[in-house]
Amino acid sequence: MKFREHFLRMLEYTRPHQSVAEEAYIEEYIRPYCDYTDEFGNLICATVDNPRIMFSSHTDTVHNKSGKQKLNVHKDKVVTSDATCLGADDTVGNYLMVSMIDKEIPGLYIFHRGEERGGLGSRFIAEETPDLVKSIDMAIALDRKSNNDVVQYQNGSRCCSEKFAKELASVVGMTGGDEIGSFTDTANYVDLITECSNISVGYWDQHSKRERCDLHFIAQLEDILLHADWDGLKAYGYEPEWERGYSVYTGGFSHGGYSTGFQHDPYWDLYDLCQKEPRIVAKFLAEAGITEDDILYTKMEVNGNGIDSMSYEQRHFPEESTEIQPYVSPTDRIMVDQYGRYIFK
Repeated sequence: MKFREHFLRMLEYTRPHQSVAEEAYIEEYIRPYCDYTDEFGNLICATVDNPRIMFSSHTDTVHNKSGKQKLNVHKDKVVTSDATCLGADDTVGNYLMVSMIDKEIPGLYIFHRGEERGGLGSRFIAEETPDLVKSIDMAIALDRKSNNDVVQYQNGSRCCSEKFAKELASVVGMTGGDEIGSFTDTANYVDLITECSNISVGYWDQHSKRERCDLHFIAQLEDILLHADWDGLKAYGYEPEWERGYSVYTGGFSHGGYSTGFQHDPYWDLYDLCQKEPRIVAKFLAEAGITEDDILYTKMEVNGNGIDSMSYEQRHFPEESTEIQPYVSPTDRIMVDQYGRYIFK
């Protein structure tokens, strides 16, 4: 399979959930590699009997229109010319899984529908057809931003063991990077599958016009996935645990029949909402008088020690970025509290 040409053709499709373009994309690029489609529309392929590993991606994007987009390619970087986002989330994961199926890498492959609507397809499987994954010990999503992350936490709680995450990172040529994720389809399988994770596939700034992907990294990752020692990967299990940085320790409250000692931090509810319902958040911010400049000039990220004013681009592409000083809104609508959380006055 010629990577560059094939992947860029896939990336042209703008695919809101259940749109005409998503259906056309599936017919052209996904269905020919799958064994069957379930009642919800998830596309499924098993390359071996009783597979131990499930690989996951999703066919929908957060574009607001169904159709095709023009791409700008500069060296190995790709951005959109005329759409609301690029849609590398999760066209990259689709491409990598198709390539793995083509090479008969052992596993269960599920191309989920409706992930961007809250994991609708994976929720259907988990609730209605759980026997599909009864042989699965490990679920690995190819749906994570950046180029070095192996996620250990989703939806605010642990989704895989630290030992598994370290071994998976080694298998896919990463160090583990950021262990805290928000949500992808594998989060819906934590009660059915021992280890559920999500790994970086080489896109950044998903769900925005600034979304981009790195063709060189994707090609390297494809080669790694096709030659990885998947048989050596093991599931270990873990004790339930709240995400570090997701919750605030208070001394104890009951969750799921045991005392966690953590209280939920509403900041991360808002973080997840931004991921799942960007249009609703944008409408709220616009009605509150918050402008794009207010947010872009601030360029702040929350970390464990408070506010880090360096953007992703400044940390990882210093030669392509200039220093941006934190911006204070002239109307003082935005404040930051002692924990580094945004407050609207």
